[in-house]
Amino acid sequence: MLTGAITDGPKVNGVIINSRSGRDAIFAKSFVDCTAYGDLSAYAGAKYTEPNDYACCNSVGIGNVDIEKYKKYIEENGKISQLAMGFRSGKDGKTVRVQGSLRKEFAEEAKAIGMSPVTTTVHDNYLMFIKCNYKVPGNVNNRDDMARAELEVRRRMAKAVELFRKYVPGCEAAFMARTSPSLCIRRGRLIACDYDITHEDVIEGRHFDDDVLAYGFHDNAPRYQVRNGGTYGIPYQALRVKGIDNLMCAGMMITSDHRAHMSTRNTVSCMAQGQAAGTAAAMCASKKCGTRELPYADLKAALLSASVHLES
Repeated sequence: MLTGAITDGPKVNGVIINSRSGRDAIFAKSFVDCTAYGDLSAYAGAKYTEPNDYACCNSVGIGNVDIEKYKKYIEENGKISQLAMGFRSGKDGKTVRVQGSLRKEFAEEAKAIGMSPVTTTVHDNYLMFIKCNYKVPGNVNNRDDMARAELEVRRRMAKAVELFRKYVPGCEAAFMARTSPSLCIRRGRLIACDYDITHEDVIEGRHFDDDVLAYGFHDNAPRYQVRNGGTYGIPYQALRVKGIDNLMCAGMMITSDHRAHMSTRNTVSCMAQGQAAGTAAAMCASKKCGTRELPYADLKAALLSASVHLES
């Protein structure tokens, strides 16, 4: 567990960690913050915001269910909004994801616990996740506020299973099969970087002279879409923590605009950011230079040799 940073002015020299072996310090030439909450950046003195403008959530897996009957239940309400077919229990052409409007009674009780009606599965008798959302009162980086939120979300997950038993045919014997280890938040600390990706950058499909990836998915589609079904670029400068010479961050800590963040914080984008930041950090360490002294041409060549796709 990261518990602190060892700094010398604008440079990070090391990190302090705690484990079952006790407290240790790890020293390095360059660092990447992929803590999701921006812990290293905060400890190192970076500027950041904490908007708390997104609900936290956790998911519950539910056994002894029938997704086809759940699909039919939604169809009878007349409003399927998502439907995906694929392999389920080894057979093709099966429903693997469904979302839609629920009947009034179910919908009202589900809304009260922040339950989303979307689910995915690859097994005949199992819903892989049902998410329950909760807007955290207070601060999403405060230990006590999040402990109280954890308890509330788990109460909601138990209630979600009850609702499936109560309302959905084929789910009368449903039970809680698993939960995620802890709740998560999609926007904790947002770290100030050399460039802050804007909503217009995303929807207008802008690319940059220092792109490290190309991406095109938006979680708020169809309201927001990348122009002409294309891609936009995330520049290297958007991963460099402002004011610190040898620290980058990647993942959900970048991008302050909530609308743009609904694209940049998605899994594939975070994977590509991590690859770019990790590659840059290794190159900075080997060249004994700061993040801003690393020639972009060298970084681009390394990414292209690793089969990263860039567009301009």
